Amino acid sequence: MEDYIAKLEKIAIAYSGGVDSTFLLATSARVLGEEKVLALTIQSPLTPPWELDFAQTFCRDKGIRHLLLDGSFVLDDDVIVSNPPQRCYFCKKRMLGVMQKTTSRDHVLITGTNASDETDFRPGIRAEEEMKVKTPLRELRFTKDMIRAYSKVDAIPGFERPPAACFATRIPYGESVTEEKVRRVEEAEGFLRNLGLDLVRVRVLFGDTACIEVTQEDVKRILDLREEISRQLKSIGLKRVTLDLEGYRMGKLNMTEQL
Repeated sequence: MEDYIAKLEKIAIAYSGGVDSTFLLATSARVLGEEKVLALTIQSPLTPPWELDFAQTFCRDKGIRHLLLDGSFVLDDDVIVSNPPQRCYFCKKRMLGVMQKTTSRDHVLITGTNASDETDFRPGIRAEEEMKVKTPLRELRFTKDMIRAYSKVDAIPGFERPPAACFATRIPYGESVTEEKVRRVEEAEGFLRNLGLDLVRVRVLFGDTACIEVTQEDVKRILDLREEISRQLKSIGLKRVTLDLEGYRMGKLNMTEQL
């Protein structure tokens, strides 16, 4: 990994603030020096604000140059808004295009896509391949478990953080991604996070039905607080509040016949 990064000399990293891209960013800064690394973050309505906060804090603390790029275009793109199963392909291709235009030619653009991503439905990988963006973690067969383990050994902040994804993943394929739905997801998940639930998803079904997903360990806690949670989520426009008794599982959105 270190040899791979050293050969690139200068890099720009598509930085989401997640565990994978944070590991890649921290390792790159250590190998090349902070002055040769640029972190690029797309700030869009689909970006969880807590992920953005972490990304900004991490870069500031490490002295890494960090650019926030305008991603408001995501809800102006008819294809992305229509939310087909390949939505991530179209969205990532546009975002990578913005990043490539922002960086100088001597910076190589890389992402935190890794080997474990190949086990799920990830249309964004095709966008990376078409745009010739390098994915060192994937190429070197780093899995998510390996990334967390190395991050822990290297004391990289946030290695224990739960997986995150953009708010569009809370809306079933075929249902339009609108500003109103995204706002409801953000407010609902923000409320639940304030209750101490870090790993939480609020799926918005049929526009006004919330389906809460948490870990199996937190299901009882949700049931104990159901009246408070139901009252709060209904106050932001969600008419029905439900709980997925199976609990959270990565890639659940992709387990549909639409694929």
